[in-house]
This record gives sequence, structure tokens and C-alpha cells, in this order.
Amino acid sequence: MKRMLVFLALVALLLAVAACSQATPEVVEKVVTQEVVKEVVVTPTPGPETGPRTITFFTTEADPPQLDILAEIIDEYHEKNPDVFIDVVTGTPATRGQRISTLLAAGADAGIFEIEASFAREWADAGYLMPLNDVFEAIGGDDEYVPGSYFQVDDTVYALPYATSVYGLWYRTDLFQEAGLEPPKNYEEVMAAAKALTDPGKGVYGISIPGSTNASVNFFSTFLWQQCMDYYTPQGELIFDKPEALDAIKKWVALTQYAPPGFENYSWGDQITAFITGKAAMSVYAGRLGVRMQDQAPQLEDKTNIVRLPWATRPDSPYVTYGSWSRIAISANSKYPNTAKDFLQFLLSGDRLARYDATVIGHMVPPTKSVAKMLENWDSDYAKNHADWINFFNENAAYTNHPANNMGSVEGCTFKKKDYGPPWGGPIFSKGGIIDQMFQQIYVGGADPEVAWQDAVAQMKQVQDEWLAAHPDWTPPQY
Repeated sequence: MKRMLVFLALVALLLAVAACSQATPEVVEKVVTQEVVKEVVVTPTPGPETGPRTITFFTTEADPPQLDILAEIIDEYHEKNPDVFIDVVTGTPATRGQRISTLLAAGADAGIFEIEASFAREWADAGYLMPLNDVFEAIGGDDEYVPGSYFQVDDTVYALPYATSVYGLWYRTDLFQEAGLEPPKNYEEVMAAAKALTDPGKGVYGISIPGSTNASVNFFSTFLWQQCMDYYTPQGELIFDKPEALDAIKKWVALTQYAPPGFENYSWGDQITAFITGKAAMSVYAGRLGVRMQDQAPQLEDKTNIVRLPWATRPDSPYVTYGSWSRIAISANSKYPNTAKDFLQFLLSGDRLARYDATVIGHMVPPTKSVAKMLENWDSDYAKNHADWINFFNENAAYTNHPANNMGSVEGCTFKKKDYGPPWGGPIFSKGGIIDQMFQQIYVGGADPEVAWQDAVAQMKQVQDEWLAAHPDWTPPQY
């Protein structure tokens, strides 16, 4: 009963916030045979954009250095606009989507917020997001932005990016030279190098990759894509049940025989630790590995380099890596739309965005060419010593893809990012989801890869069928 009272109080609070943040709604009536269906359409009258104005900015980038730089940028904007106050609210990625959805569905002014990729299309179709074409063009449009970085439906831009992370293969140049090996360019060369560089007696293993955690789901996906395969077509047809997917699983599992003991439980940071402590000669990761190396293992900086993920097994394999653009949107119900857009343009352009992304330089890869160039020449020891690494991430940002956010980006052997995820994808790709469980069966339970794959395919079909039955009006996106 207490939980129910708390829930009802929360709903009442949200509706009160919505009522305070909008004008009297316009009521549109649709007459259907023998009944009247009333739809409330929120059409707020923007407040006068003069005098004191407060705009909420919701972010999950809550590390102290990031919040410090964000506070500096907000102070600079406030100096130029003394009547504008930006109220920063922090949250976690795990709760971001539902938190914003609740506000938007209640008709509240959600302010400026980081968009949840899996909800983006739904929010745009529902009219919850403010069009940002004018901000996009003011920053530089397609001449500035990395292809696929911003969120657009048809010709309308609804969310603008501030960063992504680009994953590659880090390798120990000294160990490769000692073994007479060249940096690997395809799967066979990765396998050969991993085998040659594995020496359990010395505590060194060929490659550090996660086994049966959510990190493995995403890294395996890069392997699947480079085999000219995907989980679904752009229209949502399951193709992970094809024999080529099983072949990809077998090849991926074969590679992990050269991973350090305990790799089965490796998560995101564990493969970095394995590499910078000398346990692994290669590791799959983004720019944060280089940042941690500089701080914790500087003796390896001159003995390390990075190349594209070399998973290809055929000449026409597409290059695709893992990464998801972090984007910012504005509530369509914004009380101060012009002020909100003005602040967003201020934040996402010039040296402000550069300073923000430089808080984790190399890992937070910028979406615009001008800011990318700034960071390659940034005044920091990392940039001075590793401009080539930063350049690598900038050059490969256009090839990022995400299994839960980009459905059917690989068709045949062609990569073209689709900015829409399978709406039933949560139970499949999330932590503890179906793909995660498939690898647990293989690595922890000792199951045959084919048996684990067949179980996963059956569960994926069931999840999709149940979702479609509950959403009979769903139609796949048109590209």
C-alpha cells in the first residue's frame, strides 16, 4: 500500500509539473461510430524569452571532470545571458530512458536531455522532440558532422551528438616485433598472432576479450557484422538463425582459447587491466585503454599501437566497429525553445565541445571535423604523445554501430547505418539477455556452440513474436 501511495504521488507530481510547464491544451476530437474518442494534444504557448529563465539539462556524464567543465561552460553562457539559468540534473544510463519517457508522456517540459537511442524513433514519431535543423545547420551541417552521428527522421534532425567511442585492436608492438609478426589485417592473422604470443609459463596470453558478459555481446557483434551478417534485416526479419551466424560464433569462440584465465567473467574494464598489466598481447577497446595506460602503465606507451578490428574473413567484408553516438535533444514542450536551442548550439560548438570531450580525450570522440582537429592538437601530454591514436578514433567514428540501436545496418556485405533499433531488443541484447546467456552456456556451462545458438534463436523468435502480438499496429521503418 505504501508503494502504491508513493507511485500515485509521483504520478500526481509529474502531472502537476506538466500542467505548470504548458499552456491550456488544445482538445482535438475524433468521432468514431457511436463513440467519441478524445485526444489531448499539447500545444504550449512559449513563455516570453526575456527575463529570468531556467532550463533543465539532464545528463548521465557525471564524472567530476566532466561536471566541472560543464559548469564552466554554463557559467560562460550565463555571463553572456545573465537572465538564463541552466539547472543540471544527473542520472544513470540504466534509468535514463524510462525517466525521460515518463516526463514526455506526461506532457512535461523535459528541458534539454541526453536521448535514449532505443526510444529515439518512438519519441520522434510521438512528437516529443523539438526539430533542430536550424541548430544543425548553424554548427555546420553535413560539412561538419560525421555521417550517421546525428539523429534524423526523414528530413528532420531531432538530436545532435556530442561524442562517441570507437573500438579498435590494441597490440604490443614489442611482442609482435620479437615474434616477427606484422599487425593483423584479418581473422586468420589475429588467430595466428594470438597463438604465437600465448605463453602461459610467462603469464602472457594472445588476446584479452570478454567471455560471457554484456561487453562480449557488443564485441562479438563487431565480428558478426564483419562476416557480412547481422541479427535482423532493416525491416525486422530475424537472420541470426542462418548458418553464417553459427559460423561466426564458432570462430569467435575459437579465438578465446588464447584469452587469459578468467576471461569468461571479464567485463568492460577487465580487458584493459589485462592489457596494461602485461597479461595480454592484444585487447579490444576504445580510447579509455590509452588513457588508463598513460596513468597506470606509462612504460607501455611506446610499445603499444592500435589498428582497426581485423575480423574480416573474406575480401568484401565490410568494416564495422562498435560504438554508439551520445546525443542531446530538446523537449518539444520546452517553455523557452529559442533559449534552449541557443544554449545547445553554444555547448556543441567551438572550443566548448572540445573542452568537454577532452575530459576523456581519445575516448570521447567528437562528431564534428573542426573539434576533432582541435583535439588532435590539444594542449595535453596525451595529445602531444598520441595524436596518431586520436586521429585513428576520429577517422573511424563513421563506422560505429550498435546491436540494440541500429537494426539491419549490414545487408549482404554493405554497411549503411540504420538509426532504428529492434523495439523488442531489450531482452535480447541487454545485460543478462539472450545473447549474453548464449555465451554463458558456452563458456561457463560448457555447451556446444550450435546447441547454445539454437536455444538463443528460439528465444529470440519467441521474444519478437510476443512483442509483435502486443503491438499489432507496428510497421517497420522505411529507408
